[in-house]
Amino acid sequence: MTRLNTRGEVAVDLCSNREECGPLAGARRRPPRGLASGLLSLPWLLLCCGCPALTPAGSSDGNTPSTANDPLSKASTALRLAAGNDQKQFRGSLTSSGQVALFGLGMLSPGDHLIADIQRASGNLDPVAALFDSNDNIVAYNDDRSEDGSDLNPLIDIIMPNDTDDSGEYYLGIIAYPGDSSAGDYQATVTVQRQAGTLTPHAQTVYLDWRGGSNITVKNVGVYTLLPFSATQVGFPNDQSAALKSRVQAIVRERYTHFNMTVLSSDDGPPPATPHSTVYFGGRDAQAFAISEDIDTFNANPSDNSIVFTQGYLSAFVVQPTLEEMAQAIGNTVAHEIGHLLGLVHTADCQDLMDTTCYNERLLSAQQFGTAVLDTSIFPFGSQESPEILGWVLGLVSP
Repeated sequence: MTRLNTRGEVAVDLCSNREECGPLAGARRRPPRGLASGLLSLPWLLLCCGCPALTPAGSSDGNTPSTANDPLSKASTALRLAAGNDQKQFRGSLTSSGQVALFGLGMLSPGDHLIADIQRASGNLDPVAALFDSNDNIVAYNDDRSEDGSDLNPLIDIIMPNDTDDSGEYYLGIIAYPGDSSAGDYQATVTVQRQAGTLTPHAQTVYLDWRGGSNITVKNVGVYTLLPFSATQVGFPNDQSAALKSRVQAIVRERYTHFNMTVLSSDDGPPPATPHSTVYFGGRDAQAFAISEDIDTFNANPSDNSIVFTQGYLSAFVVQPTLEEMAQAIGNTVAHEIGHLLGLVHTADCQDLMDTTCYNERLLSAQQFGTAVLDTSIFPFGSQESPEILGWVLGLVSP
């Protein structure tokens, strides 16, 4: 028996093995792994699986990464980057699913330029890398350095933000892609250049494009021919289209009300001439409500795009929603997809906008950006403080 979960993904009642259990995040950019970084994984019922165990990862230099319940407090491989510019290289192995290689980098300060370059050295290993602060909060995440999946080796290349909740200690985690059976050796090079720049927030414009059209391309996702949006696509009379679109736009603005973002609509006029992200509406996908072209750490590309498959909402709910509930469902989804375009990853908390675990009906009421545990399709431990990350990327505005 299967059913759709909140993000429009299939949930299976019984799981027979680990590959079928737990969320399978990923990206349409890499078809063998399922869906795109945007909503949209295929989460299965978590009860039968739980989280992957944190087990030792062997290392060719004799170091054994942590297996502690609080892994960041006892990272057994201490790289300890020097106080000045420094580079460390190391090699390790990930030989079974669920292993975590964890390395203490020592102190990093706002403005430091950090590069963590992870390369597969043997086997079929598909590595994933994440940077955490000492409170287990994720700072940066990368799966594939090339958006089209042609290079699966992760690369984190960032200017360190002003992480006000952290002591200055940071940790690098390396895992095999969750849900895959890949294994092998990796080689990592971690480079820091002290006080190399400043992570400056930049305002972002998002354009909600309801117009439809031909040959609409969402990079790494697909090419679409879409009809102009009508409320009939989601089960309402056409004369309610304007009200529904207006309410969705207002909800997206509400979700980002504390941040420096402008949300425009094709009902307001043509796309702006300045860089902006576009969210398209229309069509159907058998496995997703929406997909984004990438998870864009620190919004490196202010012009990446998403698509919301509005026709999938027509039969997604047990009872036909009210117009307001449908606006909430679409608005929550749009805000979630924009979150990916700003660098946010999936979480496992029904109240959080980046959640990817709950069932469809949860979309019908407001979700907000908050602090939430990471979904196991991202990493086996850790949390995401979405408001802080959005503040780094966009900047805050006065209420």
